[in-house]
Amino acid sequence: MGSKMAAGEGGEGKIMSRKTKKKFSMKQIQPIPMRSQRAVATTSRLTREFGLVPALQVVTDTLSVTKQIVQKNLNRALNLDKPLPAGGESVAARPSLSWLEFFLKIPVKVFNAAFTPMGRKNLAYAAKKSLLKLNGEFRAKGTLIYKLNDGSPFVLHRGNRLSELFYLEGAYEPLETLLVSKVVRPGDVVLDLGANVGYFTALLDRLVRPGGEVHSFEPGDSTFPKLEQTKKLLRLDQATLHRKAISNAVGEVDFWSSTSGLDAQQKTTNTPALSQELRLDRVAATTLDTLAAELTSRGANQIAFVKCDIEGAEPAMLKGAKKLLEAENPPVWLIEHNREALADHGCSSADLLKPFADGHIYFVPLCWPPSLMSVPHAQKWSGVADELPDECNLIILPTRGIFAKRAEALRQADLLS
Repeated sequence: MGSKMAAGEGGEGKIMSRKTKKKFSMKQIQPIPMRSQRAVATTSRLTREFGLVPALQVVTDTLSVTKQIVQKNLNRALNLDKPLPAGGESVAARPSLSWLEFFLKIPVKVFNAAFTPMGRKNLAYAAKKSLLKLNGEFRAKGTLIYKLNDGSPFVLHRGNRLSELFYLEGAYEPLETLLVSKVVRPGDVVLDLGANVGYFTALLDRLVRPGGEVHSFEPGDSTFPKLEQTKKLLRLDQATLHRKAISNAVGEVDFWSSTSGLDAQQKTTNTPALSQELRLDRVAATTLDTLAAELTSRGANQIAFVKCDIEGAEPAMLKGAKKLLEAENPPVWLIEHNREALADHGCSSADLLKPFADGHIYFVPLCWPPSLMSVPHAQKWSGVADELPDECNLIILPTRGIFAKRAEALRQADLLS
């Protein structure tokens, strides 16, 4: 670039080429502190040695220092650094520097938007949201079928923040998605407990074809209709939807849900995490052993896989699944571990892990945004409950029965550490 920056006492920075810099007298301005001089001098060297991006970073740092100098000088010139006299002029009567702050922030904002991952993500978010406002189908119907990054179709639902996140990110829990894709086979009977708007329901429906069954459970009064829309619009013919909670007994349970669009935060306990906009419902509940008995009575295949994300109610669910856990052919599990949510239900990590004592347990730490893959492989659990991440998904592979062989597919795909 071969240029340097100087800040004038009048508040205006100037870019000087090598040909003109000698004509500019440094006596015209207040001396710049040494740290600013070093930053300015480093800009050209970084550009030559490393390219434009690190040089721009130094430029933005320099602008920040320059802004401080200019603001200090203007404060002195306008007497803004002196205390107000008693009963004198008001602060509102003094000149505002908002214009200066605005212009000095522009290069920083441009740099962040163009050269940082979060800046590029925010630009992509803004572009997608703008295009969505122009989409007549979404404005009229409140739903939109679109393609995720992997090419599979999914549905955007108006007023559901988790659904919007899927749309903006284009992916969700990619490692878990890969793990499920390797262990579920055509013809399997699989369960989605806490289905929400149906991301895993849609994935499982594709995997079990032909001849398989997906049973999805979602008790949320505002969420279940959206799950029904997902099934209808994507033609999830293998999926059967159940407007029920899974618990330790057949009957009814209290169910707290957010009315502010936070449909991912629904629980059988009332906690601050649910926000202030809440609704309490009594919802129907059943147990996994009851469901398994119903499937067996009509000659369905044994349950091969269970995905479970029910916000800390997992230990109660497991109490109603004793026969399934002790069966000759126990299923593969993908189950969420959330230490805080478990504590809200009066449970601990040990309560969640104990029923799987004879299984091989792996975990995937949760990260934000959930479209990122936090680790390349599922990590082997050490056996100490407190050493698990506070929030992670557990993959539990049986050590006996016909589904124990599914672990080999994960090892061959290099998805287990």
